[in-house]
Amino acid sequence: MQPGEPAVMEYWRILYRRRWTVLAVIAAFLALATVYSLKTTRLYKASGRISVDKLDPNTLGFKGDRGASVGDVEYNMQLDAQERILASDTLVLQTLRNLRGVPTAPVQSTETTSPQPMSKEERGRLLQSQSRLEVSRINHTPLIEIRFADPDPQYSARFVNGLVQAYIEQNFNTRYQSTQQVSSFLSKELDDLKVKVETSQAHLARFQREVGIVGTDDKQNIVMQKLDALNRALTEAQGDRMEKEAVYRATLSGDPELLPGASDGTVIKDLKNEQARVANRYAQATAQMGAAHPQVKQLKNELDQINASLESEYRKIATRQGGAYFIAQHREDMLRQAFEQQKQAANQLNESSIQYGILKHEAESNQALYDGLSQRLKEAGVSAGLESGNVRIVDPAQVPAFPSTPNIPLSVGLALFLGVISGSTLAFVLERFDDRLRSPYEVEGLSSLPMVGIVPRIPLADGNGAKFSNSLPAGVDADETIIVRAHPRVELLESYRALRSSILMSASGTRPQVIMVTSALPSEGKTTTSINCAIVLAQAGARVLLVDADLRAPRIHKVLGLRSICGLSTLLDESSGHSDRDAIVQYANVPNLFVLPAGPSASEPSRLLDAKIMKKKIAEWRKIFTHIIIDTPPVLACSDSLVLSAEADAVLLNSLAGQTPKAALLRARDLLLNVNAKIAGVVLNGVDLGSPEFSWYGYYAEKYGQEPENDSRKLGPN
Repeated sequence: MQPGEPAVMEYWRILYRRRWTVLAVIAAFLALATVYSLKTTRLYKASGRISVDKLDPNTLGFKGDRGASVGDVEYNMQLDAQERILASDTLVLQTLRNLRGVPTAPVQSTETTSPQPMSKEERGRLLQSQSRLEVSRINHTPLIEIRFADPDPQYSARFVNGLVQAYIEQNFNTRYQSTQQVSSFLSKELDDLKVKVETSQAHLARFQREVGIVGTDDKQNIVMQKLDALNRALTEAQGDRMEKEAVYRATLSGDPELLPGASDGTVIKDLKNEQARVANRYAQATAQMGAAHPQVKQLKNELDQINASLESEYRKIATRQGGAYFIAQHREDMLRQAFEQQKQAANQLNESSIQYGILKHEAESNQALYDGLSQRLKEAGVSAGLESGNVRIVDPAQVPAFPSTPNIPLSVGLALFLGVISGSTLAFVLERFDDRLRSPYEVEGLSSLPMVGIVPRIPLADGNGAKFSNSLPAGVDADETIIVRAHPRVELLESYRALRSSILMSASGTRPQVIMVTSALPSEGKTTTSINCAIVLAQAGARVLLVDADLRAPRIHKVLGLRSICGLSTLLDESSGHSDRDAIVQYANVPNLFVLPAGPSASEPSRLLDAKIMKKKIAEWRKIFTHIIIDTPPVLACSDSLVLSAEADAVLLNSLAGQTPKAALLRARDLLLNVNAKIAGVVLNGVDLGSPEFSWYGYYAEKYGQEPENDSRKLGPN
């Protein structure tokens, strides 16, 4: 995965890389869906809808139950029950028999007779029909949908309509029979109730005669009326007595001014006026003539007579008020005595009225119940027929024009969906357990080594396949992967030029002179990398020596078409007597490129490569050539590369995209680092530039990577 890149891009690359696996799984699912569609019997599904209104639990419509309507919870339970009734064995079997023309009795839930027995054939048809029958409620509505599938479209529609008709008949008969049963039961109860009414009324009349009750309500009861009148009279007498008692007690206080009427009577007013006049004259005469004067004494006698007259009048008023008070008190006592006597009579009447009321209430209740039931029974026959039909057909079943099973678009879509999911899952599973290197980002992230070169995968000229840049088996022409043998692909040429730039512009700042090329395992492109790297360096004007140090399986001389009579093995054998002039061959197609083949096979290659003469030869070559490219055996195959890595200025570790195991690359890196090899980086061969990771590469190669129409053998330094 590239740094900073969304994870979805990595998932897309995995799917693209495993596209043939995904497509194979999708094709398998599509094939299964096709076989299933071809072998499955075609079924035509007809559907119909009915509406089930609320069932009134008050069968006879009693007024006392009218206010208790069916709630939502009870209504939902009713709909659930009707849904199960529609799919019941009894109703489905009745429908099958009706469609076959078998005479049967109407379906009734109250039927006491034994049901008609089923044969094995009917049992099989029943189970098959129930397996093809679907009954379901439509949410938040009183609608129930019935669906039935059958190979015969006409039969599927007739079955649905027949089932609905049988259900309506059953529902009607059930409700009607229930009403009739209740009516029959109440008719018997009415006879008993009539006897109770007559008995209770007879008991009431006999008790009324025995006790002597004329009436028990306020308007007819004489005792209660008299008690009420005495109560009112007693209350008035108490008020009158208290008023007169207050006046009487005021007269006893000695203050004549508190007496009622003392200020209102004519006589008292005249006496008071005369008293005031005489008193005034007496006071003036006394002041003028003295108390002993005869005229003053006469006025004094006249004033005393007036005061005596007033006292006499006051006493008369007090006497009258005392008499009125005693009369009122006596009247109150008489009324209280009469009230208590009448109250005792009322209590005796109440004791008898309680029993009378019980008998009267019982008689009236029995009479009301009898009258109500009698009236409802007269309407029961009509009500049973009117209230039993709570089911109506909304949509009758129509003959289906197309089969519902198999649903080919659905099957194909589902197979495609499952295929994509399963194929993608398998692709991710395979990727999870795939230990092979595929992209430069994996190489760098895993090995912590720089990526110095990316070599694309090259298709064969005849278009029959693809040849990887690493594939150079013995006896096979390598013109398609060696850039100097024929007009090369732009991607291949530019990849090695980029590799050349990476080598020459190393991080150390000094251009490496001795460059060793190796790999972790065989057939990972090290020989092709060695040859093409030497070619591009020579084309750049450098004097290059290509050394085939793979003494165990040499290939350079075969690829370049050179004879290998004398080579590296003969130079390292001091007894051979050959010199560099005898072994090194200038490659005619590329100026400045010299090739040292492996030479005859040696018995101990590691010993030869580790000998002092090899180090001496490399030191001599450093003086003659600008760059020395050494092709060595795989690191994990033998120790030859480890021996030569000590003499190299840079080591190129080759790996093959999609082939090299991650563990092999890490092991090769560790072995080279253990001998202090200067690993310049990793060259990734066989990269598919058409993969999503390199979609950008193809665009820029098309825009800027056009190569002139000349043979690469004519290319000069570049």
